[in-house]
Parts: sequence; structure tokens; C-alpha cells
Amino acid sequence: MISVLFMTQGNQDIINYAMACRTTDLFSSLEERLYQDFPKYRNVDKIFMVSTKRISRDKTLEENKIKNNDIICLFPIE
Repeated sequence: MISVLFMTQGNQDIINYAMACRTTDLFSSLEERLYQDFPKYRNVDKIFMVSTKRISRDKTLEENKIKNNDIICLFPIE
């Protein structure tokens, strides 16, 4: 089990939103959990990044090189 933090860039909607997960979880499953608490981002064009690297939705956290306490940034595209 690891913990990751989500933050939005460009606004203060999501700040240090912690989520417990496994390194074998697909990133898309974390994204769905995020939308349960922040549904307004479901239908917004966006990019997720960790440590300046773009996250692939269809890969696991391990494949995306996401580690414990990493901060995942959500960049809405306007």
C-alpha cells in the first residue's frame, strides 16, 4: 500500500487530496475514485503528471513510476 496526493494546477480546487492505493492499481481506477469527490473534473479535458512526467491512464502506478507520497498534478486544459 502507498499513498499519493492529488493537486490541481491553475486553481485551488484540489489541494493535498490523499488516496491510499496499491502499486498494481491502474491509474484509471484512482481517477474514477477522484471523480467521486470531484465530479466536475470527469468531463474536463485534462492531463495528469507526476514529477514532470505525463501519466498514462491505462498503466499501473508502478508502470507510471508513481511512488509513495508522490504528488499527482491535474492540469485542466482550456
